[in-house]
Amino acid sequence: MQTVLPSDFKRGMVLLVDGVPQVLEAFHSSGTAQTKHKLHVRLRHLRTGRFTERVFAENERVSVAELAYRKVQLSYQQGEDYVFVDTQSFDELVLTKDQIGDRHWFIKDDEEYKALFLEGKLLDIELPGVVSMRVAETGPAQKGGSDSAWKEAKLETGLQIMVPLFIATGEHVRVDTHERKYVGKETEERKG
Repeated sequence: MQTVLPSDFKRGMVLLVDGVPQVLEAFHSSGTAQTKHKLHVRLRHLRTGRFTERVFAENERVSVAELAYRKVQLSYQQGEDYVFVDTQSFDELVLTKDQIGDRHWFIKDDEEYKALFLEGKLLDIELPGVVSMRVAETGPAQKGGSDSAWKEAKLETGLQIMVPLFIATGEHVRVDTHERKYVGKETEERKG
């Protein structure tokens, strides 16, 4: 099994911490020239969806999960479960509401996602960094004005974000899935 040092950590990496697969959501280091550096990480437990904080010493080796990746598509929701279909084998795969967590704002029917498998079992899905979403509700579009003027908009999944005044209901916008922020208006060629 491959191991890495904290200096090799990357966001999204799946670590085996105490034998449990956990995804590295965020990290920062602390320490001075007189003290040993430590890496403070935020981990998401892939079976429960819960977040934990942990500190690793700079010389501590951590096991990396050997994952397989496949494409899946959201088929339907059944109660609090999200049922995905493997796009090659057509097997149905389930993730719970807890495993999906706040990412549910970005999961849409018939969209493809990169799925992570460990020992043949679905662990998680990865969201792209930016997704295109339709504006379901917002105030009337206003031409001109300042680029720094924003208004609230409700997207097709219910997520509420701030958008520029020129955005109208029904238009598609690009949204950063990590920051939950507007990053641009979707062009017609991209929606394709």
